[in-house]
Amino acid sequence: MKKQPRLVKPILAMVAAFSLALGVGACGSGSTPTQTRGSTTASENGTSRAKIYDSVKAITDDSDLVIVGTVADQKVVQDIDDETDFTLSTVKIITTKKGDAGDKTVIVRQTGSTKNQTAGAIMKTGSTYLLFLVHSGLSGDLASQYYVTGADAGIYLAPTTAKAKAQTGTATEQDISGETFNRVNSDSGDNLPATLTVNEVPAS
Repeated sequence: MKKQPRLVKPILAMVAAFSLALGVGACGSGSTPTQTRGSTTASENGTSRAKIYDSVKAITDDSDLVIVGTVADQKVVQDIDDETDFTLSTVKIITTKKGDAGDKTVIVRQTGSTKNQTAGAIMKTGSTYLLFLVHSGLSGDLASQYYVTGADAGIYLAPTTAKAKAQTGTATEQDISGETFNRVNSDSGDNLPATLTVNEVPAS
């Protein structure tokens, strides 16, 4: 039996170490949680994206919750580290298309703020949105919060008529079902429609 050349084992060790490094890098770095669903990577405003969506079905499938709601309140916190702003929006739910929020409101986390915006389009108080959301994956009291699916790919803004009804508390599921929502960030790299109605969101 022939002996392996002396270089074989060192080369194999180098390959194994390189593969391990790639695996760690793919998981992301830093203290800010990242979404890991999907396999296509991209960079949007400096934020690593786990997946670029090519259909409404794809972003719906990756979402734990799909709702229409109005931002009733907002606050900016630094609850992950001492430097990163997160905008927490309390969203009053009008209708739910997928999932179960278990309450009439949900808290949606967005990285950045209007004063220190580091990624994406920050939602506004009083505006009504069609939102695709994922569980935060955080611990403790933050576990019940949500991130927008695909950074800000999952944000669609309601027109003025729906917004006005929602602010007065008179918006119903029937009112919202016929409204056309406009995609907030058309430059995210996703192949999603510019406008969307609740009825066009696939049933889960």
